[in-house]
Amino acid sequence: MDVICINGEFLTLDRARVSATDGGLLRGEGAFETLRAESGQVLFASEHFARLSHGVRLLEIPWLLEKEALLAQCEQVLDANGLRDARLRITVTRGPVRSQPMAESEGEPTLIVTATAPDDRIDEARAAGWRVATAPYVRNERSPLCSFKSTSYAESMLARRYAVRNGFDEALLLNTRGFLAEASMANVFVVREGDVFTPRLEDGALPGVMRARVLSLCSAEGIEAHEAPVAMEDLYSASEAFLTNASIQIVPAVQAGERMVGDGHAGPVTTALYQAHRRGVERIVNAAREG
Repeated sequence: MDVICINGEFLTLDRARVSATDGGLLRGEGAFETLRAESGQVLFASEHFARLSHGVRLLEIPWLLEKEALLAQCEQVLDANGLRDARLRITVTRGPVRSQPMAESEGEPTLIVTATAPDDRIDEARAAGWRVATAPYVRNERSPLCSFKSTSYAESMLARRYAVRNGFDEALLLNTRGFLAEASMANVFVVREGDVFTPRLEDGALPGVMRARVLSLCSAEGIEAHEAPVAMEDLYSASEAFLTNASIQIVPAVQAGERMVGDGHAGPVTTALYQAHRRGVERIVNAAREG
């Protein structure tokens, strides 16, 4: 039985409703976060909540983040669905709005928390690697929407569908200056001569929670990491490449367009970072059990 939480009320999916005048539906005015839960533990919740709060403030949605209450709702949604491992999504929208574009909202913002079972295919993808294509759309690196996950997600979905339609797993988005910004649903990393490179935030990269974690892991593992402009030629000549987000964690990119990346397999740096990440997650889960 699918149970979701809307504005603090727990409902089965068939009974869940939002207003037909919700600003998230009519105008795409909303922010969301996708989180990973393992063994009932919501991973890196503080980092996700901070980015969600930033997005809500930027959109000028009058919603105050209460961390303890929001975390409790996440845990209750997990329990209600009988899930220990899950993909959680938190969505905040403007709520009901008046017909005039800039009129005051008619009600409180809408808060939705959902949980679904993790995609088992990700483990297969991690073993095989993803093939990526360059989307025919660009990411406007100057847009304020680059700094958080906006419910105005059509551009990313168009890019992802373009890639899948052409036989690829994920789409890469270039910015207006021709540098890599990110993938449609993930951050991008390339490895050259043992060093890790990822697009800068000012290049249009989302400040991903896993992106920040990988940069931290690089420091801990003695791997040189650089936030720098990344061109497609840098990807083509890379020895390794990988993609990150909270759901997939770290997945190697083994082919870009018709070109193989490296030897077409997960490289040693990608593997080392994934293993280091998993050790960290295990420590978090074990500490929660002991606590």
